[in-house]
Amino acid sequence: MWPFRTGSGAAEFLMLHRSGRSGRPFWQGVSGWIEPDEAPHLTALRELREETGYVAAELYTTDAVFDLYSWKRGSVETIVPFGALIRSGADPELSEEHDEWRWASLAEALEMVPYEPQRNALRRIAADLLEHPERAVMHRVEMPPEGPEKTR
Repeated sequence: MWPFRTGSGAAEFLMLHRSGRSGRPFWQGVSGWIEPDEAPHLTALRELREETGYVAAELYTTDAVFDLYSWKRGSVETIVPFGALIRSGADPELSEEHDEWRWASLAEALEMVPYEPQRNALRRIAADLLEHPERAVMHRVEMPPEGPEKTR
């Protein structure tokens, strides 16, 4: 999932630096595993809270689903990226998975991430939500019945 904010001028993406405690360190968005019987969009919202303390004001799908071969697990995994609008002005509260964070422009984010599927997801969010905001409604995910919690 790619948290983003649109407050002052151009959109910025929240970039998280993996701590390296489970593999090599690198820059990414929010990531995580779907729990049994959990819908992917609910996983995205849960992982956002767990990894940053943020609650999405709005959640969006992207047209950038991709497969990834995990040699450690010996499986092919489908990755479902989302975009999450963040309205909080507070700094994120990182979990132990990450040791650094920063807000980055699209161009900076594209340079920071190591994998092409990550860049594709960022480009789709920019194209479908930010460059053409009139299209965003087509990608908006309905929030859970209790609604979005207040952002910090």
